Amino acid sequence: MIKSLFTLVLIVALFACKEKSTFNKESAIVELNAVMDNWHLSAAIADEDVFFNSMDSNAVYLGTDPKERWLKHEFEVWAMPYFQRDTAWAFKSYNRFWDFSENGDIAWFDELLETHMGICRGSGVMKKYDDGWKIKQYNLALTLPNEKMNEFRLVQGI
Repeated sequence: MIKSLFTLVLIVALFACKEKSTFNKESAIVELNAVMDNWHLSAAIADEDVFFNSMDSNAVYLGTDPKERWLKHEFEVWAMPYFQRDTAWAFKSYNRFWDFSENGDIAWFDELLETHMGICRGSGVMKKYDDGWKIKQYNLALTLPNEKMNEFRLVQGI
């Protein structure tokens, strides 16, 4: 009985070690960068299929306006007129950082973006599924240099 229990524990431990060792951070970053770059490109060329299929079914998109918190289906309805044009919007990422859960199936990131609004910061969470990575949440935020904060507060009446 003890011998079979020991064997079972050893098999489970070996399996757990094997599962943990299959996560390769560098290759995951390459995959994730490709997904995000393609996601941004799909907006630039108004490809709504690629853009929205890159998002999980219950994804959340946070825009720059305080009222902009959309579930995926709400965001699709709001954004569809933009995707009827030649370009919805063109954001170009130039600085992206990744972190991962211990098992590597959840990733979160932040990126700086060149946009028509100036430099913005995007951040988000992605989850790996059998068919690839999906965006669970994306947060687009305007950036403001610290030395401009007082001027901004005055304009806003804060």
